[in-house]
Amino acid sequence: MTESKEESVKTPPPLELRFRIDNPDRVLYYSSLILLVFILIRNLWVSDDAFITLRTVDNFLHGYGLVWNIGERVQVFTHPLWMFLLVIFAFLIPSPLYVFYVPSLLLSIWLIVLLIRNFAGSTTRMILAVILFGGSMSFIDYSSSGLENPLTHFLLALFLIQYFKDEPDSRMRLFKLSLLAGLAALNRLDTVVFYLPALFEQFMRQKDHKWQAVLALAAGFLPILVWEFFALYYYGFPFPNTYYVKAATGLPTSLLFKQGAVYIQNSFHWDPLTLGAVWVGMLSVFWQRETRRISIALGGLLYLFYILWIGGDFMSGRFFSGVFLIGWVLLMTFDAEKAFGSMPRQAVNLMLALLAIIGLSADRPPLLMYASQPGMSDYQFGIANEKYYYFGGNGWLNYIKHGGLHELAYQGMMVGQAKETPVEMNTIGMYGYYAGPDIYIIDSYALSDPLRAHIPVNVGMSRVGHYDRGFPAGYLETIQADFKENLIQDSNLRLYFDKLSILTRADLNAPGRLLEIVRFNTGYYDVLMEKYWQTVLIP
Repeated sequence: MTESKEESVKTPPPLELRFRIDNPDRVLYYSSLILLVFILIRNLWVSDDAFITLRTVDNFLHGYGLVWNIGERVQVFTHPLWMFLLVIFAFLIPSPLYVFYVPSLLLSIWLIVLLIRNFAGSTTRMILAVILFGGSMSFIDYSSSGLENPLTHFLLALFLIQYFKDEPDSRMRLFKLSLLAGLAALNRLDTVVFYLPALFEQFMRQKDHKWQAVLALAAGFLPILVWEFFALYYYGFPFPNTYYVKAATGLPTSLLFKQGAVYIQNSFHWDPLTLGAVWVGMLSVFWQRETRRISIALGGLLYLFYILWIGGDFMSGRFFSGVFLIGWVLLMTFDAEKAFGSMPRQAVNLMLALLAIIGLSADRPPLLMYASQPGMSDYQFGIANEKYYYFGGNGWLNYIKHGGLHELAYQGMMVGQAKETPVEMNTIGMYGYYAGPDIYIIDSYALSDPLRAHIPVNVGMSRVGHYDRGFPAGYLETIQADFKENLIQDSNLRLYFDKLSILTRADLNAPGRLLEIVRFNTGYYDVLMEKYWQTVLIP
């Protein structure tokens, strides 16, 4: 029997829609970058402290020198390399906020690209990298802020990439690592702690060429050495004024350690993923004991000890962003299969899910950042999340939407228009920048004050990073008289200030100035300050 015509026609298969990804790794890579850039942009902001540097940059571009108040050489910034980078952007960009937005965002994106390309080679590592980067409040918050952290992150990333490369341990390799460490120190001097164990390890590998290795180290650190000599000649001191204000306080070490421990505790509470990644990364060294990983972990531990020693900071998470990168790299270079054997896919997925939950459990996870949020303060210990105090005026989301400025900026403008000088302020960044160069700004906490920076702290009236020193009798009147006459009442302090003014106000090549620089930096005049302080303590 023959089949009918209808039966002979084959029924077509049901229609299927298929979407095939030819290169899933590439899709994951670009999707990860887009997500992280999105988070960075949503959290882009500028702190008030950043404008302290910008006022110096503005004065420099207008020919007044690297000064805060015209006619008084005081180094108020802690980051020379970042400051010079801002000089370039301030020359090219008229908007002060974009002077910070642009380099911060470019450096942070470049950093993420470099680290993911060099350390996140598998799908699991890529996902882990995104969760850690996107969930760390410390890293995201201080990938902008206007402070030097983005450049700190970038230089540290370049160092880590170079250090983990499989290259011969040559003197050229030591020089490259030293140069990156030297530039990092030029960007912020205390971050050199990160690099010391790794540099020492590389130096010890040069067994038969120790003197050549010393020369390689010296050549790498030449930029920071040149700056220190310049700062000593120009300002009269090798370290920024803020060092004497915040670090050389004379406060008991036990009190600083206690405050530093609170600073760590605060970060665990507000931002658990950051220090969680650091500690897990450190612990991984015990299961995978490789020389390079141990050296990097030691650098991170030294920096954590340094944070305890200085008493932490008032900006929550600021000092942990670099340590976080150390922990991130230790996790990325950890071979879990070598340490624990092959793990089931379900266990890996559960671990990644738990990390994501921990990141989202933070009080203010970066992914969920929105334009208007109230501030956060740990009032008892003087620690605050600075981003939420300045995001309303200086956050990019608000700036492009409203185009206004922070209230402190308007206050500064009003002072500048009124030509009121001198004026005292306890938050001097935006206030001082928008007031303009003709207004002499007195900082209540002595960040820009060359004399009060060297006066011991009033412990009972101080907050970490904001140490009260008061005004010696007659000193305010001296400032109001435009320094034409030294009206300080205490004879010892009056002589101290006369000598100090030679460093900060006399011509750079004035007769005897170099001798006074040597005397101040060798403690020759410390006895005058001690005698003054005794009269304060014992009237």
